[in-house]
Amino acid sequence: MRQQARLRMVMASLLILASAIPNLGNELNILGSFLNFYRLMVVFLAMITLIVFRGELRITERRSFLLWMGFLSCWLFYGVLLLLLSPYAEAERGTRELFSILCGLLSFYILSNLKLSEREIESVFRVMFWVLAAMLVLGAWEIITGNHLSSSMFNDPANEVAWRVDTHSATGFLYNVNDYSALITLMLPVVVGRYRIVFRRGYLDPGWFLIIATAVINRVNDANFCNAALVVGVFTYILLHMGGDRRRKGWVLVAATVLLTGLLVMYFLNDGESENVVSRTMDLVSRSAEGTGSLHSRLLIYRDALSAGWLSGFLGMGPGGFSLYYTENPSDSGFINPHSLLLEIFSEYGLIIVLLFIVLLVLLFRNMHRIFLVSKDPTRRVWGQTGMIWIITYLIVSFASSNYLPNSFHWTLLALICLMKETIREEEPEIFAREFEKKESYANEGLSYNQRASAGGYPDIP
Repeated sequence: MRQQARLRMVMASLLILASAIPNLGNELNILGSFLNFYRLMVVFLAMITLIVFRGELRITERRSFLLWMGFLSCWLFYGVLLLLLSPYAEAERGTRELFSILCGLLSFYILSNLKLSEREIESVFRVMFWVLAAMLVLGAWEIITGNHLSSSMFNDPANEVAWRVDTHSATGFLYNVNDYSALITLMLPVVVGRYRIVFRRGYLDPGWFLIIATAVINRVNDANFCNAALVVGVFTYILLHMGGDRRRKGWVLVAATVLLTGLLVMYFLNDGESENVVSRTMDLVSRSAEGTGSLHSRLLIYRDALSAGWLSGFLGMGPGGFSLYYTENPSDSGFINPHSLLLEIFSEYGLIIVLLFIVLLVLLFRNMHRIFLVSKDPTRRVWGQTGMIWIITYLIVSFASSNYLPNSFHWTLLALICLMKETIREEEPEIFAREFEKKESYANEGLSYNQRASAGGYPDIP
């Protein structure tokens, strides 16, 4: 049993590592860019899962995994049909895209069958903490020195836009600055509360330092969507903690105030070359009204993504179809990628697929919100809080990258949220019962969350 527990932990940690570090250089890209480290590792872990754990799916208990795996299987099947039949689909790019979705399906498969305990899941989150810390150190090194790994766009002679970005930016193990900022921002919701440095009358949470470091790197990378997601995530965290005791609420508010003040200082002060955030925002708005600027270009490509869905009869252009179509028929925006996950899915796979994707996200958010409200265990309520912030952050960050489906970490992220939800379902099945008596009784009495907490209905988050 101990050996199996260790194997589960190693496999889950390798999945996290491979999702966060998909490229280790060109030597592992066996077929060009088709098989990188992440894709090789996910396929390997899926095979180990099938051999060692026999792929035993607990159908009646792990519904979230079955829903997502069923959805991704249908998505893959439909994508293959479009790849074969759609006149807009592009074979090489489309095949890579479908393989990325397959890797997402395998990520769900792996985590659904590892049967990690609560303690093991917490250990996985701590692994994520240190992976993020290491990536931030690498990002700081890139910003200071201007040097980058071989997988970076700055070392790609075929990249036509690298010259527009300051080389003193960070790409990590990824290709461009937006993908790197999206990744480190998505990893943040698990860092708060994982470790504590205890003092006589309180404690210091090093997770807040990782948040500040991420905000600084996002600022250098000019990844404004990512920092917007970070700010929304922090505000959500504050709102979810407003029902706690005064001492903890004070620490939360102090940490959040320091973070948000630092962000405001970074954005309102000039950096010597570019204008402050007010001037830049006004400039973007005025240039957009004149028909120029990045904001105008994004609005144009969003319009084009909607047009692509309409052009395909809401069935989707097919895998890789968006880029192929707007390469042959250039958009006024100058872009060939949709710059939005939801519009990317809509334009290439149609209305039904994107609606099902949104419904599954809403169901996950609703379940994590219910866990946060009614679980009797403080750790599980932290998981509910983490899941909600993760989903909110995910939806905002998905506007940062030019094309989001090939990114690796977001599939593991969604599978981790399902894992938290299903692990709690097995321990507290009454949370997901159609009628939860205590919750309903409080709701009928019209009590707020603070009143429920003070009445002893739900324990505080530590």
